[in-house]
Amino acid sequence: MENIYSEEQKITRSFKSSRKTIDFLLSYSQSFKVVDCDNHKFEVTLN
Repeated sequence: MENIYSEEQKITRSFKSSRKTIDFLLSYSQSFKVVDCDNHKFEVTLN
């Protein structure tokens, strides 16, 4: 396992995202809220 991760990786990939995907992720992240209640945290997505 050490041999696998000790070598430098020469392959790089370039990804292109569509505008639709970026808009979806931005709107989702803006609607995502974490609410603290006593010792608990609740994750809420506002729609």
